[in-house]
Amino acid sequence: MEAFDGFDADFKTITRRAKQRFEARDWQGGWRDAATRLDAYENAIDCIAERFIYVLGERARDEAIWALAKQCFADIIADRYDVERAETLFNSVTRKMLKTIGVNRNVEFFYLNPKINPILTTENVYHTYSSTLDTQSLVKNILLDFAFQTKYEDVERDAEYIAQEINLFLWPVLGLEQNYTIDVVKAVFFRNKEAYIVGRINAGHKIIPLIIPLTNCDKGICAETVLLETYEVGVLFSFAYSYFFVDVERYDALIQFLQTLNPQAERAELYNSLGYNRHGKTEYYRDLHRFIHINREKFIIAPGIEGAVMIVFTLPEYNFVLKIIKDRPCFLRSLNTTSKTTEMADVRRKYDFVSHRDRAGRMVDTQEFENLRFRRKRFSDELLIEFAQAALNNVQIDDDYVTVQHLYVQRRVIPLPMFFEFEKNPEVLRAVLIDFGYFIKDIAASGVFPADLFNTWNYGVTNWGRVVLFDYDDVLPIEKINFREKPVPRNEFEENEPEEDWICASEDDFFMDEIERYSGIPHPLKSVFKAVHGDLYTLQFWHSLTEKLSRGEMFDVIPYNRAKRFCHKNIKMS
Repeated sequence: MEAFDGFDADFKTITRRAKQRFEARDWQGGWRDAATRLDAYENAIDCIAERFIYVLGERARDEAIWALAKQCFADIIADRYDVERAETLFNSVTRKMLKTIGVNRNVEFFYLNPKINPILTTENVYHTYSSTLDTQSLVKNILLDFAFQTKYEDVERDAEYIAQEINLFLWPVLGLEQNYTIDVVKAVFFRNKEAYIVGRINAGHKIIPLIIPLTNCDKGICAETVLLETYEVGVLFSFAYSYFFVDVERYDALIQFLQTLNPQAERAELYNSLGYNRHGKTEYYRDLHRFIHINREKFIIAPGIEGAVMIVFTLPEYNFVLKIIKDRPCFLRSLNTTSKTTEMADVRRKYDFVSHRDRAGRMVDTQEFENLRFRRKRFSDELLIEFAQAALNNVQIDDDYVTVQHLYVQRRVIPLPMFFEFEKNPEVLRAVLIDFGYFIKDIAASGVFPADLFNTWNYGVTNWGRVVLFDYDDVLPIEKINFREKPVPRNEFEENEPEEDWICASEDDFFMDEIERYSGIPHPLKSVFKAVHGDLYTLQFWHSLTEKLSRGEMFDVIPYNRAKRFCHKNIKMS
């Protein structure tokens, strides 16, 4: 219990610093806090494990002691609202001490369905505003109720812009009967260089999201735009973004509130979005077991081409994929060979590298699991053969069970080549092509470069039409990349010989023409992409970006349509 309370206190201390970081525009400090908070849970587990070993010696690995401890712990936390998160930490400790394979219900807390928390709270995580005032005055009050050390640049202007959009959005719903209330979460959501006021508009029986992104610029804090669509909430809380900093005690009530803004949101991903990723992992695991129990489907090899490094599998109707690192990355079913020689430890380091970066809404969140066990009958024959051929060091198969030493779980997306093949709507294609350019720019701005750029099977399209990266075995820190123009042939010999025979290049060199040649965009569609993102083909763009990163600058991450930013209004009005 002390370990849980200690971790929780550290988590809240780091989270509360986000407001000061935003006010001081200390973006680097915020990035360091994100990495520190991400590691806080594992550090707490390591510390308590060392303490048990010191106190109990070998008895610390006695299952009978942990069975008794489970009941004692249950009694201690019975009256707490955060009982499920406390149980998650207890489970983590037992699995570390006992090296549990599968689920040991004798010593672990495990349920197929989420527990109904009997401890009701009288504390609202939101404040309600009535529409007795005109919309602009109401919005101004909402903005001013969030007190920052830095003043707003022009609160009247921002309130006017926001009110215009709200009134326009509400007209088809309410008409002249402008009778509504607005619920606003009492805490600001901080992430990257932006802060978000999060709320909802209650218009009759309709709930409309209300998100106001704030930035802190040279002249003060200003509202960037207002988001009123459910899909915009889905993007903002997407599984491809780093976690928010939100200073709310009753996170359980906050999650219930967020589910009203986007009823399709997964509980696990909402826990993750608030930074409680280890309990999010518990929710993932619970959801998987519940899905298997109810659905009775078999695991199959995921659609798409075979990966050189990973075995990717799923359930036909499941929203997530499971990924196992091959112990022979050179093996391919189709070719029996590949040029890759990546080792498991290297792959795990790269996935850890991505998890500690700002994922910029472009890199899929990944949950890591160890020592899982499933019944053998839940796997297709083709998948069992794949395990036996390429993952014997990671997967053990016996008559009744399949035991997986290590795997990753990610949200399922449509691989980009499959999207290009099957999408028939020209405007949807255009939007994704343009977003693909922003995808490259966003991950580069976060300091990540996909060295295997041409392999678009590493990229996917989300339900919201956003391009994301989900395979990290080829990523590199962008500071390691040397961007160059490709040398031109100097004589007839070089013109007629293969380039590799006369161009001297290291593995860290990246030639500009490779972006156009190997981006994976079908040739007939390249001109649409280049019309918007032609700067990606220039050394100036890449040298400028890497120079800014080397100075410690952090780029803006825009989790919404750039055309909706109020700065466009200012430009037009001037």
